[in-house]
Amino acid sequence: MTTSKPDWQWWYDAHAARLLLYARQWLPVRADAEDAVQVGFVKFWRSRARPEASDLPLLFAAVRTASLDLIKSQQRRTNREQNALNGGPTVWWDADTLAEREWTEAVAQAIASLPLDQREALVLRIWGGLTFTAIARTLDENMNTVAGRYRTALTKLRHLLPEACHDTT
Repeated sequence: MTTSKPDWQWWYDAHAARLLLYARQWLPVRADAEDAVQVGFVKFWRSRARPEASDLPLLFAAVRTASLDLIKSQQRRTNREQNALNGGPTVWWDADTLAEREWTEAVAQAIASLPLDQREALVLRIWGGLTFTAIARTLDENMNTVAGRYRTALTKLRHLLPEACHDTT
């Protein structure tokens, strides 16, 4: 059976205020609560062909999940921003062992010491996987200039990092 727009519109209009009030218990900022209601309602809408009165608890559960997910996302962002302000971990990739963490911290510090233009070329090439042509377009620079910055960055890293970090392939 197809779902008619008026059914869903009525369903939203009938429950939006209550859903917003429910979301506000976790999200004191109205705009955040409205976002959670919208996300929860869309998730609920996609899981149903037609709204039924018996589905109301599921709609509230979807809004609850969206609210809690938004809180988690905000907390992660706050932690990242706080780490950046406090000079916290500079490594943006995962490391499992202590040795790997030490190695990645050394690499991160060496990369951070590069001039911005060289660091940008290096990151776009290695982690971004872009070609020199694509990097040149991204930075609005000459391809040879970008390739030179990349080579210079690699040379500097070889001098900054212990020989054990050098790629032997």
